[in-house]
This record gives sequence, C-alpha cells and structure tokens, in this order.
Amino acid sequence: MKRSRLLRRLMTLSIFSEVLYMLFVTVLFIFRPKFYTKALISGFDLNISELPVNNPDMTLTIVLYGGIILFFILWFLLKIMMDKDIDPMFLGVIIFLLLPVSTVVYRFMYTKVLAEVSIKAGTQIAAFTNAHFQIMRYAGWANLGAYIFMLMGYAVCRQRFADLD
Repeated sequence: MKRSRLLRRLMTLSIFSEVLYMLFVTVLFIFRPKFYTKALISGFDLNISELPVNNPDMTLTIVLYGGIILFFILWFLLKIMMDKDIDPMFLGVIIFLLLPVSTVVYRFMYTKVLAEVSIKAGTQIAAFTNAHFQIMRYAGWANLGAYIFMLMGYAVCRQRFADLD
C-alpha cells in the first residue's frame, strides 16, 4: 500500500473515532435520553426511587469539548504538515503527550464531579452518576483510538519526511 493512501486512511480513522467520541459525549452526557437512563439502571441493577435530573456539570462539559476541539486543531495541523512536507516532530511529541494527559484529566474530572454529587445528592444519585461515568469512561476508548490513529499517521508522515532527505 502506498504511503499516502495509508496516511489518508489513518487520518480518516482518527477523525472517525473522534467524531464517534463527540457523538457519545453529546448524546450520553449532554442529552442523556430516557432509554439510556433506563438501560443504565437495569444494567447496573440500581435501586433508584426517582430518576435524577439531567444537569451536566459545566466544568466537565468544557473539559470534554475542549479536548475534542484540541484534537481537531492538532488533526488539522498534522494534515497541513502532511500536505506541505513539513517535519511533524514537534507536533508528534505534543500528540504523544496528550494521549495520557487527556485520559488522566478526564478521569480526574469524573472523580471530582462524582465527589461533588455524592456530597450534594443522596447515595442513589451518586450510584447512578458513578454508573453513568463508567459508561463515559468506556466511550473514552474512542478518544484514545483517535489519538492512536493520529499517532500512527504521524509515524507515517515522519517516515515520509525522513525519506525526503
């Protein structure tokens, strides 16, 4: 397979994974439909007398969407570097560092919001929020996949740049 075709496919897979993650965040975290709530309650065997009101934490929302926006900025920068045959070394280091940083920051924010919910609300709401955040952590695998595909695209781009010398 030609290097340019592989690069396009990796970048397409990367953007597809991030769009899938953005869809998960939007539907599950922001809108949280009733069928999801009912499936979550039955799937985790939660005993909840009343459904909690969907009130997403704004700080967590800003962090989640900020990470998504940062990913798209890095993706477009890498795409420009691919097209212009610019050395992507610095961008690759940033992408490589953002892979664990995004995971740690998201996990920290979920834990912080869960602690706030457990203090303000009852144990039933905290148990529901914990189950909900567990699903959000699983959805985070799409975000990790997007960064991994972008790192693979970086490796192909870097190899292409090294071959130009």
